[in-house]
Amino acid sequence: MNLTPIQHDVLRELINIGIGKAAGLINQMVKAHVQLDIPEILAWDSQDFGDFLAQRGETPLSSVRLGFKGGFSGWAGLLFPKSSANWLVNQLVGGGFDTTTMDMDSLYVGTIQEVGNIVLNGVMGAIVNVLGLRVDYFPPDYQETSLRRLFTPQLDQRNMVLLIKTRLALESGVVEGEIIIIFQVATFENLLASIDAIIERGTLS
Repeated sequence: MNLTPIQHDVLRELINIGIGKAAGLINQMVKAHVQLDIPEILAWDSQDFGDFLAQRGETPLSSVRLGFKGGFSGWAGLLFPKSSANWLVNQLVGGGFDTTTMDMDSLYVGTIQEVGNIVLNGVMGAIVNVLGLRVDYFPPDYQETSLRRLFTPQLDQRNMVLLIKTRLALESGVVEGEIIIIFQVATFENLLASIDAIIERGTLS
């Protein structure tokens, strides 16, 4: 189920709305300028995503996963390489802390969870709004595990997967991560139908 170029462009614009709102909230949270953008969006079915997971291997990632249920159910995740997550937390909380102590561990996990919660809620909110659905979210959870271990259990059924490359730019540097959203096929088809309606209407409003 491939996106047409115009569907891809509308989806990108839609997600950019959510990303923009998330960036504004992060800026308020850390009192610093953080710019978020999405250089690439990929859509796969379960089989193609399974092949991608196999290629990624067991490299550990810092991940925040947000479960949701209601109009549709599933998981969304924000993932960073561990070194990138360390750097990001260091920048956001002022740096200079030792993550080997329990208190600093809690600060590290709490910061990544909060960033993940804001970003994932922003993106999911943009998608849910265009679908006209209501969903409820579970509290975000933090894990350090491989992409394959995190998402393979979600591929037992036929699903569609969005992988959204993400870039967070601060004055001191840039960190790159990924957002992954698992959709039931029927929900993804509804999303494409909503996008087609936007295309016909000529506006996201």
